[in-house]
Amino acid sequence: MNVLYYNRSYHADVESEYKAKRCDLDELLKQSDFVVVIVPLVKETDRLITAEKLALMKPTAILINGARGRVIDEAALIQALQAKTIRAAGLDVYEVEPLPMDSPLLKLDNVLLSPHVGSATVETRYAMAKCAVDNIINALKEEKPEENWVNPEVG
Repeated sequence: MNVLYYNRSYHADVESEYKAKRCDLDELLKQSDFVVVIVPLVKETDRLITAEKLALMKPTAILINGARGRVIDEAALIQALQAKTIRAAGLDVYEVEPLPMDSPLLKLDNVLLSPHVGSATVETRYAMAKCAVDNIINALKEEKPEENWVNPEVG
């Protein structure tokens, strides 16, 4: 399979290991059968995928969002799914969470919804628990946490 990626930075290791090719977002959307969105929600990614971007996608393409709900314009996505502009979507995140019971997404047969559990792998949950325990131990020893410190400037 051809692997395309869109990123601000070039990743030689990704290109070498996966024979991936970096391209701009529009080109990626036009060429891809599956588009997997994994980005942080920052100013530049808020509404990254708009109605105009969805219109670039193949009618057979599937969009998967494991990032943040606001990365995709949800109303535009609903319209694209209803009009079959794209084939389907897989969503683990939503603009409003939990997903309201009256959301049109719940009525569509071309969308797979999960309750924001994309990170619920055994490995991830173990790492989260270990990090929490390590930080509690450091706090009890009156030491600074090693990672995931919300306000390090205070300490």
